[in-house]
Amino acid sequence: MSIATTPAFESTEGMSEPCARGLRQILLACADTKLLLGYHYGEWTFGTPELEAAVASCSLAQGELGHVRLLHALLSKHFGDDPDALMDKRAATDFANVGFLDRTVVDWAGFVAMNYVVDLAVTRVLHSMQGSTFKPIHMSVDKMLDEERYHLHHGRGWFRTLATRGGETKTALERQAELALRSVAEWLGPADDHDDRALVSAGVKRADNQTIYRALCDDVERLAAAVGTRVQAPAPTNFSGWTSANRRIGGGGPDEEILFHLRGTKNEVFKLN
Repeated sequence: MSIATTPAFESTEGMSEPCARGLRQILLACADTKLLLGYHYGEWTFGTPELEAAVASCSLAQGELGHVRLLHALLSKHFGDDPDALMDKRAATDFANVGFLDRTVVDWAGFVAMNYVVDLAVTRVLHSMQGSTFKPIHMSVDKMLDEERYHLHHGRGWFRTLATRGGETKTALERQAELALRSVAEWLGPADDHDDRALVSAGVKRADNQTIYRALCDDVERLAAAVGTRVQAPAPTNFSGWTSANRRIGGGGPDEEILFHLRGTKNEVFKLN
């Protein structure tokens, strides 16, 4: 008796339209989120509570921006996206990053929530594509996940540190972590997202986005409980008005000032052709 196997894909050829569309959307969503993570990590290279954290922030930024290049290369080869256009030509409302990163990260509690919750959310999405039937992603995903172990270690370590300080520090951490979870819930989208289901059905992903979100919430809640603090996952989101293109409810996007600095607009004349 033969055993049915899920066909592998060397490219998007042979994929259903929802599967190919969903693949582009999730790769772009991860790339955009990593781009904004890299920007905010870079911002915090100065102003951290400790010198070691400043060095770590620089390393985290370099890692995320390197991952953006890998994801942009996949988008370029398989979907015809121009990496320069993805960086410089899109409107803010076309970005598909986690909304928590749309604004300036104003304090260290926000940084830690970004580092632990938001960064881990993208890592879990990428982890769901290990062993993907979309073969071109294998090497890139393995490289990114290997480097993300340090990001997770750093985020968890600082989460424990702030939680055990108690008082306003602990309260700020709880608030920022819950805001980050709420943004991630919106980013991952509704349980009935047809394109996400198509990705799982085709074996491009091993888990749907709702399963990924529940696992993330379990991670955060378990660590919070272990260090004597409480972070509650937000109530189910009303996804009316949500679009998979920018993964938001009712539009929005990164602040124009963030995009101005991220794109190097002021120094555009010096860019290499």
